[in-house]
Amino acid sequence: MDKLTRRNIRYICFRLKSEAQGGVKAVGDGIMEHVEEVKEHMSEQADFGGWDKFGVTWDVDEKAYLVVVTLRRSHESAWNKVIARKAKDLPSAITDELPKEEPKKEEPKKKSWQTKFRSTQPTKSSK
Repeated sequence: MDKLTRRNIRYICFRLKSEAQGGVKAVGDGIMEHVEEVKEHMSEQADFGGWDKFGVTWDVDEKAYLVVVTLRRSHESAWNKVIARKAKDLPSAITDELPKEEPKKEEPKKKSWQTKFRSTQPTKSSK
């Protein structure tokens, strides 16, 4: 378990969170062989708030990967803050800032004598 990276431990924690929320059981090969050890170690810590709260109220420490730390804000709210800071404002469908469509130009109406004249012209098939 000492060779697991922070990324590996967070993956296991996310799988345990998914399992706690009714998802697929966290089992498997490779790093998933350490699920029971990580589960036991994390759940014994004081700041552990339950598997369904992983990434919401607690996370894995940046330096000591097997230590639970309390979050000041969830990953989702942190992401929303990044989006608000980086994304440009998009116009709302309600505002007048949207470009207005130009009215389509109508073709001039043909006069009745033009229609009659064309209909009386001999066609190639009638010759």
